[in-house]
This record gives sequence, C-alpha cells and structure tokens, in this order.
Amino acid sequence: MENDSTILLETVDMVIAEDIKDLLEGSQIYSILVSDNPASSVLNVYSGFNPTENVSIRVNIKDYQKAVELIKDSVYKDLLTNA
Repeated sequence: MENDSTILLETVDMVIAEDIKDLLEGSQIYSILVSDNPASSVLNVYSGFNPTENVSIRVNIKDYQKAVELIKDSVYKDLLTNA
C-alpha cells in the first residue's frame, strides 16, 4: 500500500488516530496507522511510561479526496494540514 497510499494526516494521539480510522471505515475508506515509535504502546502498558509517538494515517490515493471531505465535516478538521 505504500506506493498507492498517501498521508491523510498526522497526530501524536493514538486514540484520536484510531477514532479517525473508525470514522473513515464507516464510509468504506480503509486506512493504515503508521507509528514512528511502535513500542510506545507496550511501554505504556507495562511500565506506565508514555513516550511521544507520531502517528500517520495513510489512505489509498483514490480515496484521499473523499477522506479529506469526511474529515473536514468532523470534529477532527483542525488536524488536516495539507488539504
């Protein structure tokens, strides 16, 4: 999917990223969450330490514009930076 996908938005909050992913999937737009620190979730569970994590939400290029419009009509519109 890397070649056929583009970054929709980035956030530092995994919970928000998962909420956005669910919102997109409700409209049949499938996405991938890519973390720059995948071990952060494990560290949080086992040690209580919550390291910084940047999460990118990637969507298929064909679905990008539809995803942007969906996010613009949601509470997450302030997270869109390039649209």
